[in-house]
Amino acid sequence: MSETILNFFIKQKEQCQTPEILKAIEEQERLSKEMMEKRSVYDNYWEQSFVLLQEGTRKLLEKYPELNKVIPKEDIKLGIIQQVLDVARKEPEKHSEILEKRKKISELNEYDKIQPEFTKAFYEYIVAFSNFESKLKKDREELFSAEYKEKMAFYADEGLFLYYLETPDLPILDKDIQAEDIIDAFLYSDCAGLNVLLSPLLNMKNPGISMIRKQEDIRATIELINRGYYRSAVRNLFALLDSEHKKAANTYEGIVAKRKQYKKGLQRAQKIDELIDNTDDPWIEIAWNKIDSYYQKVLASVPVEGVIHRNTIIHGDYDSYLIDVDKYSVVKLLLLYLNLRIIADYLCNKEEIFEEVLLYLPSIIIMLQEKPSDN
Repeated sequence: MSETILNFFIKQKEQCQTPEILKAIEEQERLSKEMMEKRSVYDNYWEQSFVLLQEGTRKLLEKYPELNKVIPKEDIKLGIIQQVLDVARKEPEKHSEILEKRKKISELNEYDKIQPEFTKAFYEYIVAFSNFESKLKKDREELFSAEYKEKMAFYADEGLFLYYLETPDLPILDKDIQAEDIIDAFLYSDCAGLNVLLSPLLNMKNPGISMIRKQEDIRATIELINRGYYRSAVRNLFALLDSEHKKAANTYEGIVAKRKQYKKGLQRAQKIDELIDNTDDPWIEIAWNKIDSYYQKVLASVPVEGVIHRNTIIHGDYDSYLIDVDKYSVVKLLLLYLNLRIIADYLCNKEEIFEEVLLYLPSIIIMLQEKPSDN
C-alpha cells in the first residue's frame, strides 16, 4: 500500500466515521434490509398472481371464446382500466355474467384467494420503501454540508460522480485529497473498492435475464480495469450506460399515454428531464442535471477536451490519440454508470408503485359505487 492510499484511508476513518454518520449508516442498513425483505414477499405474490392470471385467462377464453369480444383492445393501461369500469358501470348484467364464468376457472379462483395477502404485501413494501426513502432524504439534507455538496458538484463537472453516496463517506473536503486519490483508493487491492461499491448490483437476489447479462458485463469491466485493459472496459461501459439511459426514458410509457420510442439520446434525455421535473427529490434532480450535462459531452460529435469521446472508441478510430484511455477516465465512466443506474432505478420504482396502485382503481371504484350510502 502506497503512502498516498494509506493517508486516504486514515483521513476517511478520521473524518467520515463519526458517531453521527455511523449511526445513520446503521439505521439506513436496517431500513434497507426491511425494505428488501418486504420486497421479496411482494415479488413472490406478484409472480404467483401473474402465473395464475395468465393461465386462468387462457383457460377462460378457451372455454368461453365469446369473451374475446369484451377483452380491452387499448394500448394504454389507463384506457384498459376505463373499459373495465365502463362494462361494470354501464353493462352490469354483462359484468355479472363474466364474473360467473370466471368462477368456473380454478386458477382464477386461486388468484382471487391470494389477493388479500398480495395487497397486504404490496402495502407493507410501499411503507418500507417510503421509510427508507425518507431516511435517505433526511440524511442527505442533514449530513451533507453545503461545502461538501459544492465539492461534489465541482467533481461532477470534472466527470467524477459521487451522487451515489448515502452518507458523506469520502474525505473530499480535505485539502490533501484530490480526485485521483479517490480513484486510486477504488483501484487498490485488485479493485476491491469497486467490487464493494458495485456489490449491491452484483449480488442481487433472483435477477432477471437482462440483469444477469449486465452483471456479467460489470464483472468483466472490473476485471478488465484490474488488468489494465481500459479501452475494452470502456466499451462495456458504453453498452451499460446506453441500457440505463433507455430504461430511465422508457418509464411510465404506455400507462397514461401511448408508448413512444426514443431512439436518439437527446430524445431520451428530454423525456428523463420531464420525469425528474415531477419528482420531489432535490438530490436526484441535481444528480440528473450533472449526469446529463456530462454524458452529452461524452456523446458529442466533436470531442470535448478532457472527456472520453465515445465515437472514437466505439467506431475504432485507432489512428486517433482519443482512443487511448487511462485508469482515471475509465473509473470516472464506471461511476457515471452507477449514478445513472441509481436514477433509472429510482424512476422504475416510482413507476412500479404508481402502476400497481392504478390497477387497484377499478375494484375500489366499483366497491364504492356498490356500497350503500350512509345518508
